[in-house]
Amino acid sequence: MNKKYLVLIAALVAVLLSGCEGEKKKTVKFEDSRNQPQMQLSSNDSTTVRELTNDFLELVKNGQIDEAVSHLYVLDGENVYPMPEDQKEECRYSLGAFDIKGYGIKKLTFFKETDSEVEYALYLDQPSVDRKPRAINGLIRPVRRDGVWYITLANGSQRSEIQK
Repeated sequence: MNKKYLVLIAALVAVLLSGCEGEKKKTVKFEDSRNQPQMQLSSNDSTTVRELTNDFLELVKNGQIDEAVSHLYVLDGENVYPMPEDQKEECRYSLGAFDIKGYGIKKLTFFKETDSEVEYALYLDQPSVDRKPRAINGLIRPVRRDGVWYITLANGSQRSEIQK
């Protein structure tokens, strides 16, 4: 008699548990459209952006700050312009403040023609096996216009445009 009750209780628990599975809440996944590529890319695009970024960072590493800053542009609405002199002065000061020993591109992400990112690091120490070098992290925003890539800095006006 005791075994009958155990089997009955086990069957009842199994039925209750299977009924609970149907009650699970459905989760709605939020899809950030920014994470979905919204432009056609070719392998040339990533190669070109990587080369532009490497050229810029190599100039910074070599202390050629004026030359490096001349490679930067500004996105103003839908147009790309050479960086204005007042912004160049700020960049010269920021980029020239440290003795850069090396650099690295950490991440290259394409979203759309006016919203892509290259995360980079400027190293203040020579790379060592013993420890991680001190680094300054930065962000460049590549912009493609009429098939031509430009590198711009992440600044307040661009961020506000992107967040709209």
